[in-house]
Amino acid sequence: MSFVTKSVDESRALVAEYFYAVAMDLRGPAETFTFDLDVLRLGPVTLAEVRFGAEVAVEVEQITTYHMDLPLAGFAETVQAGRAVTATPERAGLYRPDAGAILAPRISGDCRLLSVKMEPAGLETELESLLGHPVRGPLRLSRSLDLTGGPGRSLYRLVRLAGAELHDEGGLIFHPMVAGRLWHGILTGLLLAADHPYREELASQATPSRPRHVKRAIDVMEADPGRPVTVHDLARISGVGVRALQEGFHRHVGVSPMAYLRRLRLARAHEELRVASRGEATVASVASRWGFVHPGRFAAAYRRTYGVLPAETLDL
Repeated sequence: MSFVTKSVDESRALVAEYFYAVAMDLRGPAETFTFDLDVLRLGPVTLAEVRFGAEVAVEVEQITTYHMDLPLAGFAETVQAGRAVTATPERAGLYRPDAGAILAPRISGDCRLLSVKMEPAGLETELESLLGHPVRGPLRLSRSLDLTGGPGRSLYRLVRLAGAELHDEGGLIFHPMVAGRLWHGILTGLLLAADHPYREELASQATPSRPRHVKRAIDVMEADPGRPVTVHDLARISGVGVRALQEGFHRHVGVSPMAYLRRLRLARAHEELRVASRGEATVASVASRWGFVHPGRFAAAYRRTYGVLPAETLDL
């Protein structure tokens, strides 16, 4: 969705609707202030490009998610838990749900900001999937991220690519099959680029490539996630035994074949609920289409991953 307003009050309301309740004070000339917002929800990720047109100060009293700010131009001075960071096109600002209020005493008038909100369940589940074991949240991310080289620069390019697609309503970013891969890529990219207690372990999980039988099973599942399939079916299609397939997935993917399939189905169900409306679909019909036969279990798994119930996504 895209919004443009010259009203500070309307700007506050829009930020509260898609991100958090904020206090916003105009510091620059009122005649140049124009709040311009392009926003898109991708699974547990909300991506927005924000422009103000005049210098502002912002305060977020309570943040309930992980958050990343990547300026395309200008800068944003911020403080959380007593630690100051200036987000620029060379350095991203990172914020955690357990570190208290965020103060931004100065956001420059020329600031064009890519803001990425990440639901805790989404980011932490992504990490658990990559590691193959539970993690203890909230995740203690570093307060900033170098965007000038290495993984940080690659993540910046990925988010910028997604941000550029916000303005193209016919673009592939709006296709559920692409959107699911994109938000997984953003979350995984952040986990690989930023400092946190699991980073070394995560880096050690990296392998040059996945074996052919693992790739074959993944291709089959991604081609048609709603298709009824068992681990025995996947093993037969991949040309190996069940044990070999399971060991391959745990070693090279971090989860079992069926856990991978459930995650894939959940992502496709989420994307369908996100773009559908009441009358076009029901939670039960979407769950059934993607292979979830127990509505209660589907709702519980959905809430763990996205932080809301399926019906809440359908109502948006």
